[in-house]
Amino acid sequence: MLRQLLYPLLPYRSIVLPFLIVCAVAVPCWVVYRLHRVRKSEHSASFGRELLLLIFVVYLSGLAAATLEPNRHSRAHVTATDGLELRPDPASLTCSSASLPRGSTARAFCVRNARGNFLLFVPLGLLLPLVRRRVRFGSGLLMALAVSVGIELAQYLTRPWSNRLADVNDVILNVLGASLGLIVVSLLRRRPSARSAVARA
Repeated sequence: MLRQLLYPLLPYRSIVLPFLIVCAVAVPCWVVYRLHRVRKSEHSASFGRELLLLIFVVYLSGLAAATLEPNRHSRAHVTATDGLELRPDPASLTCSSASLPRGSTARAFCVRNARGNFLLFVPLGLLLPLVRRRVRFGSGLLMALAVSVGIELAQYLTRPWSNRLADVNDVILNVLGASLGLIVVSLLRRRPSARSAVARA
């Protein structure tokens, strides 16, 4: 049972070490910063909100590790496209191109990349409205777009080292993933029983 649950995550196991390294730096710095802010503040800190903010920092650490670590699998693609792809491609989004036969390594990489780009931003859509109470669907979508474009820009600037491709299709998948998270929070906010709980977060 456990093996079946972990099997879909195996292709992403390479980010575990970078994630732990980033967390080892980011989390202590964040804790020290928040303790300093709490001591200087006249209001008592909410444990629930502090925990939520810490979860957000851990998520951002994972996002940085997943998107900025060197990627040896895309070196040929980066070289062929000068590291920049500005044309939306439905075949790339759905991995339905004729050049990607079922069972091929290229198709498996495409599916893993598309699925990862979508799922990676779902937590961002979930957390943004909770961390910032005034964030609504539209503003949350713009924030997710800004984060995604920033990541692609960083990948483009570091492409000689990271072998990362700045791809508009990744931005589309990121925004779609964030949209799902924002929709879930919006639906929860409309429920009378959950509205008060979300508002307190």
